[in-house]
Amino acid sequence: MLRVASFFAGIGGLDLGFERAGMEVVFQCEIDTFCQKILKRHWPLVPLHDDITTLGASAIPPADLWCAGWPCQDLSHANTDRKGLAGQRSGLFYTFMELVAEVQPTWLVLENVPGLLSAEHGTALETVIDKLEENGYLGGWLSFNAADAGLPHHRDRVFFIASFRSERAYHIFTDSRELYRDRQEREPSRTKIRSQVRKSTISNAPLVVQRRGGFGYTMAKSICPTLRAQTGGHQGGHSDRPILCGEKLDVDRVGKAYGVSSRMDGRRGRLLGNAVVPTVAEWLGQRVIEVHSNTPASN
Repeated sequence: MLRVASFFAGIGGLDLGFERAGMEVVFQCEIDTFCQKILKRHWPLVPLHDDITTLGASAIPPADLWCAGWPCQDLSHANTDRKGLAGQRSGLFYTFMELVAEVQPTWLVLENVPGLLSAEHGTALETVIDKLEENGYLGGWLSFNAADAGLPHHRDRVFFIASFRSERAYHIFTDSRELYRDRQEREPSRTKIRSQVRKSTISNAPLVVQRRGGFGYTMAKSICPTLRAQTGGHQGGHSDRPILCGEKLDVDRVGKAYGVSSRMDGRRGRLLGNAVVPTVAEWLGQRVIEVHSNTPASN
């Protein structure tokens, strides 16, 4: 069983997905106090460190795979003044890589927003790849949308998968039929994994959207727009994207929303928006386990 150390763990989206794939989470690092409560509730026996800038390599238990969804604020398109990897928050990527260089885990799985691809005029992506190669990691990156996993909303993320001084990670990217799924094979698999909420979007059930001055609902056509958080208390004008601005989501007002807690508010919405979809992480974890088990470390 592969052991996982999770950095910038958030509410544990990657952790949960990797556990479902058959891995064991043995360490977590997360600075947000609300996220810490969630992690401690679901992983009460796993050591949890709060601040990666004060974390020493000796405090990290042995782990085969390190995962990190490092802060995206300086890379995201939502930030009009994004500083890229030079920013204070997204620049924590370098702090993480300093620990990687010292410990040299077998596998790395990194995650961030699509804004990474264009940040710093495209050089931020090159910097991440160069830093991985500089420390002996070979692999690649892919873009994965939550909708591709049969979930009823769009959430596109960029994932890096790399193996230390080995070409094993390349095997995850070489079989494009498995990676992107053959169209004839895709429909049965999608039908099998679709949740009830996915089926409801196809049948045009009401879904929550933002309306002027508050929340309303509309008839879904295919995929629910992404729920997003917004700073401040003002709802803004009309939009087809649900927004939480610190206030509680009135589920009774907008009708039943499968999987949406009646306690949903801006803080919880932000944490959900930052989290990796566990179904996506599970698929990635399964691929890593398959390659790790069937390919010699020298390959």
